[in-house]
Parts: sequence; C-alpha cells; structure tokens
Amino acid sequence: MEAMCKTFGIDGSFAFLPGLMMISFGDSDTHTSETHLIKCAQGFDMGRLAKVNKIARAVVYGDLEPSEALMELKAINNEKPPYGIWVMLASFAVSSGLIAPLVFKGSWYDMLAGMGLGSVVGLTSLLASRYSVYSNVFEVSTSIVIAFVAKALREYVCFTGVVLSGIVTLLPGLSLTTAIMELSSRYMISGSVRMFYSLIYCLFLGFGLSIGSNLWDVFKEPPPGDLKMGYCHPATEPWRWVLFPLLAIGFNIQLYAIPKQWPVMIVCSSVGYAVSEFAGLYWPHSLHIAAALSAFVVGLLGNIYERLTHELAFVPILGAILLIVPGGMGVRSSLLLLDQSGNAAQGTAFALQMIVVALGIAVGLFASTLIVYPLGKKRNALLTF
Repeated sequence: MEAMCKTFGIDGSFAFLPGLMMISFGDSDTHTSETHLIKCAQGFDMGRLAKVNKIARAVVYGDLEPSEALMELKAINNEKPPYGIWVMLASFAVSSGLIAPLVFKGSWYDMLAGMGLGSVVGLTSLLASRYSVYSNVFEVSTSIVIAFVAKALREYVCFTGVVLSGIVTLLPGLSLTTAIMELSSRYMISGSVRMFYSLIYCLFLGFGLSIGSNLWDVFKEPPPGDLKMGYCHPATEPWRWVLFPLLAIGFNIQLYAIPKQWPVMIVCSSVGYAVSEFAGLYWPHSLHIAAALSAFVVGLLGNIYERLTHELAFVPILGAILLIVPGGMGVRSSLLLLDQSGNAAQGTAFALQMIVVALGIAVGLFASTLIVYPLGKKRNALLTF
C-alpha cells in the first residue's frame, strides 16, 4: 500500500493491529486528513495474495490502469474458496496425523490417533466459523476433548505427542514468531499486542488440555509418572521422509494455496525440515540454532525464487516456517505450569525456550532477506517476512 501511494503521489500512512487496519490519507493543501478504521478477520489466502501482488506490480510498472486493477480486485474478492468443506476436513486430518511421527516423534498409533483428533478440530473450527457464540469457547472446548481422548488412549499412544499433533492447527507459533519480528522491526504496538495474545492463547490451550487430562482421571486411576505420558516410541526413520510431502500439502490446503504453488512450497518446506533435523543432531540442546539455520536457508530459497520468477517469496517461506515455529513448546509449558506434579520450573523453561526459538527464526529470516535484497526493492514493495 505504501508502494501504491508512492506511485500515485498520495500522502498515505498505514498502521496494522491484529484484526484492525488504520488507513490515513492527508491533503497538504488543506492540511486535513481522512482516516479509515477497517476491521478484518485474520487468516491466509496464498492464492488470492499472489494474484493481488501481480496486479500491484502491473500498476506500479504502468502495465495496468488503476480502473482495470480495481475491476480485477473486485473479481478476486468475489471468488469462491478453492477448496470445499470435505477437502479442508481431510487437510486437518492429514496435518494432525502426519505431524505426530514427523515433528513430535510419535509412533504409527500416534499418527492414527492424530488423524482422528485432527478431524475433530476441523469440525469444531467449522462450527466456530459459523456460530459466533461457540467461537468464544472454541479453543478451550476443543482442547478438553483432545486431551480427554488422548488420555483414554495413553496405553497405546504417547499423550503429549498426540495432544500436540491434534491441536497443531491451533498452535500460536506463527503468531509468536511474527510478534518477535515486528518488535525487531520497531513496530512496538502491534508486536506487543501479538506477543501478549500468543502467550495468553498458549495458556488457553494448556488450560483446556489440563482439564481434559484430569477429567479422565476421574473415571480411571492414573498410573504413576509425570503427566502420565503413555506409550512413547518413535516411528521408523525412513518413512518420515516419504510422508513429509503429504504433510506439506495438508498445510498448503489450509493456507488456501492453489496447486500451482504447491511444488515450490513443498521443496522449500522439505529443505527447511531437513536442515532443522540435521542441525538438531549437532546442537541437540540448542533448538534456537537449528531454527535460525532452517529459517535462514528457507528465506534464501524463497527470496532467490522471487528474484528469478517475480513470484512472492512470502508464499513458499510461510509454508516452511509453519513447520518449525515453536508453538508446541508454548502449549507444553502451559500444560506443565498447570500440572500438579511440581513441574512449574520446567514449564517456565519451556516458555522461555519458545521465545528464544522464535527469536532465532526471526534472525534467520531477516539475515536471508538482507543477503538477497541488501538495498530493498526500488519500485515495488518487498513483500516478505
């Protein structure tokens, strides 16, 4: 939007908060300004974003008249979602099921349980989008159900891995990483709001998981052990690399990425996952180093892709960052804080580690953008992390 103002010589300023846009246009001749407050729901639509970016580039370079651009923007705004309800539900099941063995080191039983619980999350999120009354208790009620079922299956599955994979689409890791980047870029208000929201959201999820876990203990006496983790055995290693592209596709659908964008998103996600895994072998106790290296490589690939094709770097980078953000650690820390086994110190350590990992991701992305675009872009906006 700032690039558009420079192109047309308009005095405009913009500020963004989660769920709110503030747009102000000034008139230097009359010394007046016109301010608009626009409420908007948060979300991602990679397909529409790429189309809008192409229109913006065409207007900046003079290849498209503003009147024609407005007509195309209205047509994009009226487009129907690229995927129906059943496809979205399948993506929730695939994402939650496959992330159990790939990210949370779960077993094949954990994968099956994660698929079932992911379907439950998909159904409840669909209800929340249609009924505003239920949306106020959506996260807590869903996490209660997830923890209750996972606790009932603890003799066959790993409790922590299953509950985190079940609610993986709800984890606020991306929001936390964005908050760190906004604070690093000196956007204090939006960064602080997003940071506080992410931490409270983790507590919401942890509160629901704690209730669901303790609720099952009313029906059956729990075995000894902290949090009663259950049967935890990782799946065999080679299959993890075969299943990862399917996991990436599941997340791509939830981002409303069109099939044309899938190949570069899958490649970027796979490279980021591989770097994160291998870096974890050398620095097993320094997750922030692995996250920073992975984010740096992903950022390089995405920005080089934009240099060569003039497509958005944000699209492949976002698909990859979703798989290395530290939201799971935040929920795990809040679960430990609410547990009665004396794990409050461990929970606090998890929360601090979550913030440090997010900081590592932010540094990696900033460094990659600096290398590819050391002076920024001259004519159009640098739309990346």
